[in-house]
Amino acid sequence: MEKVLAYAISGFIVCFGVWILFAALSSSAPALWSCAALLPIAIGLWSAFGHI
Repeated sequence: MEKVLAYAISGFIVCFGVWILFAALSSSAPALWSCAALLPIAIGLWSAFGHI
């Protein structure tokens, strides 16, 4: 159960970053928000697959 919860949290973090990335396309500074979206995506992926 702990692994399922850990992967769910990692998936939520990645989805949050993807949501920021899609929102960046309609913002006034898409390059800035796209770069900001890479941080939660990277953290979520590292959290999910870092222990392999």
